[in-house]
Amino acid sequence: MGVRMPEIIILPEARELGLPVMLADLIRQNIEKRPDKIKPFESLEAKVLIEIPDIQTSAGLEFQRGRLILSKGLSGKPDLHILTDSLTILDLSLLKIKLGLPYFFDKNGFKILKKILSRRIIIKGLLRNLSVLINLTRVISIV
Repeated sequence: MGVRMPEIIILPEARELGLPVMLADLIRQNIEKRPDKIKPFESLEAKVLIEIPDIQTSAGLEFQRGRLILSKGLSGKPDLHILTDSLTILDLSLLKIKLGLPYFFDKNGFKILKKILSRRIIIKGLLRNLSVLINLTRVISIV
């Protein structure tokens, strides 16, 4: 029995943008390689906006409990709004997960924590939606 693949849809407006396509591919590949990522994916019911001002791009991710729709933005207020630079978005995919939580006590994790504290990563809605951020990290992390 193979891994049941979640439904991941990239809207036509976002197909020419690198970020939504990269995120869709990353999430698909993670789930194919690590079936334990299906559960956090299916638990997500949230709107997430990721903006990367240095390359003037963004991606809207609308998680609907087992379904993900990617667009170039979002209508309405996102549950989480992540602003960072293009290099940091790659670091986020390398964040380790230990005991179901992001692990900040290695080289990459410490680098991300420093960027959060220095506001080089801004996460709006973090305190209200901590479980969304944890599950999003679990789905996106490749380690």
